[in-house]
Amino acid sequence: MNLSKELNFKDIEILVFDVDGVLTDGKIYLSESGVETKAFFAHDGAGIKLAKKLGLKTGMISARKSIAAAFRARELDVDFYIEGCKDKYNTLKPVLEKYNLNFKNLFYMGDDIVDMQLLKSAGVSATVPNSPEYIRTCADIITDKPAGCGAVREVCDIILEKKGLLLNFLNEM
Repeated sequence: MNLSKELNFKDIEILVFDVDGVLTDGKIYLSESGVETKAFFAHDGAGIKLAKKLGLKTGMISARKSIAAAFRARELDVDFYIEGCKDKYNTLKPVLEKYNLNFKNLFYMGDDIVDMQLLKSAGVSATVPNSPEYIRTCADIITDKPAGCGAVREVCDIILEKKGLLLNFLNEM
């Protein structure tokens, strides 16, 4: 994991993830009949579920519309799922307000141009190692794991550990 600076995790109350290129490997699989499928990594989902179980809000936001991503969002029981969103920053503002939060309470993970404003505005942000260089410079954390292969779990564990939630949870097991 590459941290660009000393980060404040204590104010983080909500974790929001881009879908394509973060929760997935970024590939869009199309059948001959045009049916789209995506592959999601089980450990990433487990990290999101653990964060939610330990009291954090969770959400997914995507510039694309996808039946597979919507299904995965329901399966993970995230607090919200937004799709077909080109202006993620302004779309997320009322969501944060709904939960009485602001951008300093936000952890955001994205990998492309539509994610830049949120990466810069979030209290803590992350991206994956294969995102473009100009995106990596916007993020506080660059994961060791690649997109769709544990990057989300990596940051969930970091956040839960830094907030003292992971150790408490493990000690109670």
